[in-house]
Amino acid sequence: MSNEVQLFLEILLTILFGAVLGLETETREIEKEGKILATKKEKGRIGGVRTYAILSLLGGIAGIFYKIDQHILVYILFIAVIGLILSAYILNVQIKRAFGLITEIAVLIAFILGFLTTSQLLPVWLIIVILVMLVFFLSQKRGIGSIIQKIEHKEVIDVIKFGLVAAVILPILPRTNFTVQDAANLLNVGVENANIAKIVLVNPFDLWLIVVIISGINLFGYFLSRMIGSRRGLLVTGAISGVISSTSAVISFALKSKSKENKDSSIQLAAAALVANSVSFLSLGVLMLVNYNLFFTKALIPFGSMFVSGLLISFYYLLKSRKNNKKHDIPIKYEPFSVLPAIKFVLIIVVITFLIQFLEVFNVNNIFVVGVTALSGITGMEASTIAFTTLSHDGIVSLQTAVIALGFANFINFLAKSAYAFVMGNRNFAVHLTTGLLLVAIIGALSIVFVNF
Repeated sequence: MSNEVQLFLEILLTILFGAVLGLETETREIEKEGKILATKKEKGRIGGVRTYAILSLLGGIAGIFYKIDQHILVYILFIAVIGLILSAYILNVQIKRAFGLITEIAVLIAFILGFLTTSQLLPVWLIIVILVMLVFFLSQKRGIGSIIQKIEHKEVIDVIKFGLVAAVILPILPRTNFTVQDAANLLNVGVENANIAKIVLVNPFDLWLIVVIISGINLFGYFLSRMIGSRRGLLVTGAISGVISSTSAVISFALKSKSKENKDSSIQLAAAALVANSVSFLSLGVLMLVNYNLFFTKALIPFGSMFVSGLLISFYYLLKSRKNNKKHDIPIKYEPFSVLPAIKFVLIIVVITFLIQFLEVFNVNNIFVVGVTALSGITGMEASTIAFTTLSHDGIVSLQTAVIALGFANFINFLAKSAYAFVMGNRNFAVHLTTGLLLVAIIGALSIVFVNF
């Protein structure tokens, strides 16, 4: 493409970008005021298809001057546009007593977009992204306003608190395993057994990440329920959190069931927890496929059957709750943001992980290793899945044994989730969740037997 043709296309783009912004402004005014009234007010406001297009074209001309090193002309055009916008704003404030800057900023951005297009300081696709985002925010003036009216100050504070937990504290924590040897060095004592010395006590980053996930699920679920309704919000939260951490999701829903307001909604919360549990099999399937595709093929039927059966049981629970609960929904109650419940769960993980590692120190054969590895299902299935796919891939255990062992680890995981439900949730929630998990486990066990024997 010749330079002249490229320059011609860039100028056309500058006009098009400005016209799009102007079109959004004019159509919004017509929708708001009506065509006749909007036409009457056209002279009293800055911004329209022609105004935006011309200003964007001026920006394009400034970009051309920039490319040929005529920077003084660029400054003159830029200062002239700034002066025009300031004059329009001052007149708007004096005559209409309107102090908003959105339109003026949009006009300035139209000029800048034109400049960026012809100066080629940014790629065209990025300029289009900026344009689309700008048009979207301009068009959502009423929508954003209605959302702001529904947001409470204490909810904003909780989002800030979560930001501190997730974006400030988490990144500065060391992503390092602190071992028994490290603790012994701090206490100035010795550890005779080298294997015990290597036992990991804590990884600050990984443990705090669990706190972030659990508290984030709680906060995300609350806002999602307010936006789309608590029933649908619960299911969507369950599905999303299931991909992240189904165990954390169970803890979150169990804590919700403990409150008096959610006493009659235990079945719905159990259904959401089962959805999270089922969706977690999708991420496990990805791990299997990535680590050892033959393992994935062998485990597809049993774990696929658990995925489907879990969803079916959760939908049955929803139908059951719809019959028992005339309101068909859960009352959405504001719950102050807190990381304490998540920290309690993390402490349990620390203790369990230490015990598992301590037992592994004294392993005597592969069967013992398989059994101890399966116990890691107490804290989650990801580690067990990676471990068993690796063991089978390396030939340490047979493929059949690895699939059966992973099924056992999954059963251990179900038992742990049931225990968390009884300890942290109300009895009705725990009974329904345990019943659902037991049925899923039975179906999975029968599928494993069918595939392997």
